[in-house]
Amino acid sequence: MQCIRSPSPASWYHAHNASIVSGYLRHEDLAVSESQVERFMINVALLRVLFTHAMLVEPRLALGRLARFGPRLVDPRSRTVKLFLDLGRSFPSEYPVTTPTEDTILDEHAIARMLDYGVIAPRLPALYEFSAVALDEPRLPTLLDEGVPAYVWRPAERSLWYVGNTGPHLRVIARATGERLLWQPSPKAHRAPWRRG
Repeated sequence: MQCIRSPSPASWYHAHNASIVSGYLRHEDLAVSESQVERFMINVALLRVLFTHAMLVEPRLALGRLARFGPRLVDPRSRTVKLFLDLGRSFPSEYPVTTPTEDTILDEHAIARMLDYGVIAPRLPALYEFSAVALDEPRLPTLLDEGVPAYVWRPAERSLWYVGNTGPHLRVIARATGERLLWQPSPKAHRAPWRRG
């Protein structure tokens, strides 16, 4: 209702993300029954919507020294916002996804993987804390496990998040935004970042 009374990009994100987070927390029992690869994608969708909100209202948190580009890129009225929110550019579009989780991660589009691992991953604790305050939802930080997404995610699966953390280019991207990669490098042999499928 606040968004309807005072429409703006910031109030739109607040309304959108508050409803998304509420749905996530209310329906964990449904999400937990999804396959591992689907649960991975559910987590990626969440961190992306939280990140785009921060790019608009707290761009320094989201992008560091590149903050000035944030609000223009994620205005919900612009086409560029799809670069961050359209998971169809990142993952298979069919349901259910039958590709193994590791292959799905490594087949993610190179630019999307650079965003997820090089820009967003080093900021996840601060991002979830910001979103908890902005959306008045104190449970949000509990959806991380030592900085790793953990919504309906089992501790034994934690290492899967490191699979996409490959290649020195991710360290360069993180450094360009004023961060350092915190996740350990993937122990797996990685595919070239420009390869898709």
